[in-house]
Amino acid sequence: MSSRKALTIKREQYLAWTKESAFQSRVTMEQVEQIINEFANLVNLVEAVIVHCLSPPPPLFFLMITFLLGTDLGLETKGLNLGYNHAFETTFDSLDGLQEYLDSPIVNKFAEGFLPIMEQQFVMDYQLS
Repeated sequence: MSSRKALTIKREQYLAWTKESAFQSRVTMEQVEQIINEFANLVNLVEAVIVHCLSPPPPLFFLMITFLLGTDLGLETKGLNLGYNHAFETTFDSLDGLQEYLDSPIVNKFAEGFLPIMEQQFVMDYQLS
């Protein structure tokens, strides 16, 4: 049995950040794949996402709990998706974690390449219950 203590976070503390996106028609599938891979890799690049606990050996705890993405399956009534075809959802353990992530220069640099190829987007952050 491991001597490490489990860190438990109550679900009601979780915050989610969701982005619904529609890429411009000129954007190729290769460009979409590249931007999705870059988006998913942000968690590995943003130093603020990792907190080192003080107890040795220091386990890593990610402020970003989950990163999920997907494309519209087209199961809803035609037009109900309002043209959005990609969804990105991240879950954080605190408002501070989400804010540090959004304020990161790495995330902002990524957005410089991501935002111009969007036809439209919708972003919402909220507390999970």
